[in-house]
Amino acid sequence: MKKIKKVILPALLITALFSGCTSNKNAATETAAPAGAETAASTEAPTSGTEKSDEASGKIVIGCTLQNLSEEFMTMLKGAMEIKLEEMNDANIELIVNDAEGKPDKQASQLDSFVAQKVDAVIISPVDADALAPAVKSVVDAGIPVITCSADVTGDMGQVWVGSENENGGEIEMQYVAEQIGGKGKIAILRGPLGAFAEQGRFRGYETVLANYPDIEVVFDQTANWQREEAMALVENLITAGTELDAIVCQNDGMALGALEAVKAAGKQGEIVVTGIDAIQDALDSVKAGELNATCFQDAIGQGMGALEMAVKAANGESISRNNIPFELVTQENADEYYSRIKLPE
Repeated sequence: MKKIKKVILPALLITALFSGCTSNKNAATETAAPAGAETAASTEAPTSGTEKSDEASGKIVIGCTLQNLSEEFMTMLKGAMEIKLEEMNDANIELIVNDAEGKPDKQASQLDSFVAQKVDAVIISPVDADALAPAVKSVVDAGIPVITCSADVTGDMGQVWVGSENENGGEIEMQYVAEQIGGKGKIAILRGPLGAFAEQGRFRGYETVLANYPDIEVVFDQTANWQREEAMALVENLITAGTELDAIVCQNDGMALGALEAVKAAGKQGEIVVTGIDAIQDALDSVKAGELNATCFQDAIGQGMGALEMAVKAANGESISRNNIPFELVTQENADEYYSRIKLPE
């Protein structure tokens, strides 16, 4: 593995690096909900600590908790689930969507609430791969099937995952950057929240590619917590300090767009390659305009719709299996092809 030189790294990040190099792949490939689950569905409701009141009515209740609904990708997941619910056109399916607001303890509490309500299945996009693993196990141990969507938890807790392999996304992004800078130069890495499933996986993908490029030096490696403003501030400070940079590799588009703003403000657009992951609307617009160099398409609609469909099947006692949806590189040459793929059906 490539030895990273001159890394500016706080103590907390060093700890996260070791945990981030362990595999988070879900060993469970198939699960089934308890037999005898009732038939299905309804609409959306707020969480509550009361017990489920729909057992006698035959209603299927799906509890969902998403990382942070201030993030565009998470709102896309939510919207995709709601569209899929409408397509199912079954008044006996109810979807409860909670916002974890980026807080692992809040998300764990939401899972406890779902168990207390005796929901029929749970969908979770975990805030933290390690911290949420015990809470997911508690849900599974209560006899409730769990679908992890987009992100996963560490280890096999009995969950079934649907999403895009983050190592794959990291490899695609870093390989593009390596080629753009001619296999040598100085780069900065902006990560998501330390310990997040995507942060860990995408960084492993970066390491895999960097092992083949000994002349690429990582001179900065820090979290910007998926946030555009944090990323912009970090890059502003880097440039002000005189740090030489050939590329800034960001683990999501929000951070990439923030980094790009700082690069543009410093008059260095075209000198520094900036990339992201997710292919949100703003990123596609920027790539098409020739500003952001590239992003990696992650199919939020496919993941969200697939997660709800899997949850209903599991609630009905049907077997469900791990579902991987690959990343795709998006550059100025093919950006137009992706607009229809990030638009929720009306």
